[in-house]
Amino acid sequence: MLTRFLVPLALLIGTSALVSAQVTVNHHSGFLDPTGMHGVQGSSMGSGFIISEAGTGANDGRVTFLEDGTFNRQTVVAGLPSIISEGFASGPHDATLSNNNLFIALGKTLHPTLNSTVVRFDLNATPWSLGMPPLTTADIAEIIPVHAFITSQGYADSNVFSMVLGRKNNLFIVDAGANAIVRYDFKISTLSVYLDIPGEPNPTSVGPPIIDAVPTRLRWDGKTLRVSTLTGFPFLPGLAKIYAIDAGRQLSVVQDGLTLVTSFDYDPTNERLVVTELASSFDPVTGFAPNSGSVVEFTPTGDRVPISVGANFPTAVMHKLDGTPFFASLADGVMYRIDPGAMNFCVTSRNSVGLGAIMSHSGSVSVTANDLALRCDYLPVDEFGLFFYGSAPTMVPLGGGYRCVGGPQLFRLGIMKSNQAGVAFCPIDNSALAKHGTFIPGSVWQFQYWYRDNGIGVGSSLSDGLQIMFTD
Repeated sequence: MLTRFLVPLALLIGTSALVSAQVTVNHHSGFLDPTGMHGVQGSSMGSGFIISEAGTGANDGRVTFLEDGTFNRQTVVAGLPSIISEGFASGPHDATLSNNNLFIALGKTLHPTLNSTVVRFDLNATPWSLGMPPLTTADIAEIIPVHAFITSQGYADSNVFSMVLGRKNNLFIVDAGANAIVRYDFKISTLSVYLDIPGEPNPTSVGPPIIDAVPTRLRWDGKTLRVSTLTGFPFLPGLAKIYAIDAGRQLSVVQDGLTLVTSFDYDPTNERLVVTELASSFDPVTGFAPNSGSVVEFTPTGDRVPISVGANFPTAVMHKLDGTPFFASLADGVMYRIDPGAMNFCVTSRNSVGLGAIMSHSGSVSVTANDLALRCDYLPVDEFGLFFYGSAPTMVPLGGGYRCVGGPQLFRLGIMKSNQAGVAFCPIDNSALAKHGTFIPGSVWQFQYWYRDNGIGVGSSLSDGLQIMFTD
């Protein structure tokens, strides 16, 4: 059951030294345990974000609209069921708008009729727009009783977490408690089990022999239905997956090797998969470490590139049409925006002149400006070295340090010498780079400096890494 998995969850994604991120900006705060986030354009509400908030456990779940541009924020639906279940608020988990119908996925609660259901508000019959008071449960036009149906089918648990409007007038609903996808046919107002999501064999002696899949988020692109999994106790890293579901209800793996996935989306500008991973490990005594969730992007070759780390339980991710990614933090109650920029990651290693070489840059990360210059400080004086870059972070011992840059191809920028201040400086002309190594808006690259150091036994070392997300 999902409520058990989202207790004090937090985690470190990947190796602890791989601390890479872009510029993560507090876009809007004050949400009550935000769990779902959808964008709308040109609707009766306007254009902006619909945020589902699980509440504080005092039946204060709600759905909020955040308008583009003005950032005017108002409650669309208030007073939805919300309880604390095993330390976590359970209530509205997801919301989406279609043809003036607002659908809200309600998780496990104590409400006699709204426990683990999907509810529909008809905004034609009960209009809502900015400036109007919020709707309430009295305005519900339809209740889709998922819990009652699931238990009638012999499942032991039900916890609705998300839904998506899909093919042939169907609403597909994720039930994280039943580990299943449920289909609602609007034409005949009937529920059916569409697909059971299989669990994973437990390779340890702790926990059940089969680890629950715990499906979390659905996506429908007009052709393919996809679903992510969180995976259950003992919360092992690397077991979570994203599946594609074909018309014959067969599962195929889109991306594996993931950990506790709460949400995923595709960048509309380059179709890259972006995933929120809530945690990477679990200790039965201490639980999950706070402030260590990640937002991860995958390159076309499958390379894993964290674009924001240190997130406090990220639960939802989405992109604007221009490709800007946003994610919601469950514990912070904040909607964050990830902007182009540069951040250091990985580690440096002590060298003959101090604690180690450090990467930085001058100029901008604008492809149009083409004025980026790489810099590395705290180097041995007058020693040879070179800047190099790749499409993914890694951490592999090399010489007296760690190679932090990976990917299917590595590109180098020419041999140079550090100056008398122990600095190496390299302006980059994007137009002169190798074809497959050029920077384009939205692309993310990792940079590092390798250098000779005769003052240490192995004769060479490396700086830390610099990760850059480029913009127009």
